[in-house]
Amino acid sequence: MRLTRPLFLSALTLGVLAGCTSVSFKQGAGGADYRRDERACMGTTTERTAFIQCMETKGWWTRSTEELSQITLVSVEDSEAVAEAQPAAAAEAATPGTEPARPAPATRTTAAPAPVVPKDPLARLRIAMWSKMGAGANELIADQTQCLSTLGEAHAPDTTAGTVTRGLYECLRKQGWTGLTLR
Repeated sequence: MRLTRPLFLSALTLGVLAGCTSVSFKQGAGGADYRRDERACMGTTTERTAFIQCMETKGWWTRSTEELSQITLVSVEDSEAVAEAQPAAAAEAATPGTEPARPAPATRTTAAPAPVVPKDPLARLRIAMWSKMGAGANELIADQTQCLSTLGEAHAPDTTAGTVTRGLYECLRKQGWTGLTLR
């Protein structure tokens, strides 16, 4: 089942109001799929952690309503920008017990721009949810199929792990999709 952020938040609110203690979703799955997998997993264990692990092996993402209240979805670009800024900020931090470095006197030199290192198109990115205004699961599947016809099957999404290749991600971005990840 493909949920956009507003629909996801509505479902979460409805679940909380109904007294539901957890929320589960899986790309392309419906209620009958959930009930089938839930019965199979409940038949193997009564312990909650083992049940959730069983559901996750079947591709379901399950979180308690308490865990969901702590989750923030951000675009992949925002997540990568934060990750890239952290090493630079750590390098600039002063070592305890030392005096902060004084800036060097200004000189008129022109620094060459840092070379742009191309990102590996087969590198995997974790995507929690896709969003595109006015689009649903059928449009996402159609756009993924179109991208894969150009990129090839090496770029197929791994729905169990919730990952896509950077190449597929970039192709879907060009078609107006925003990949959201957990922070």
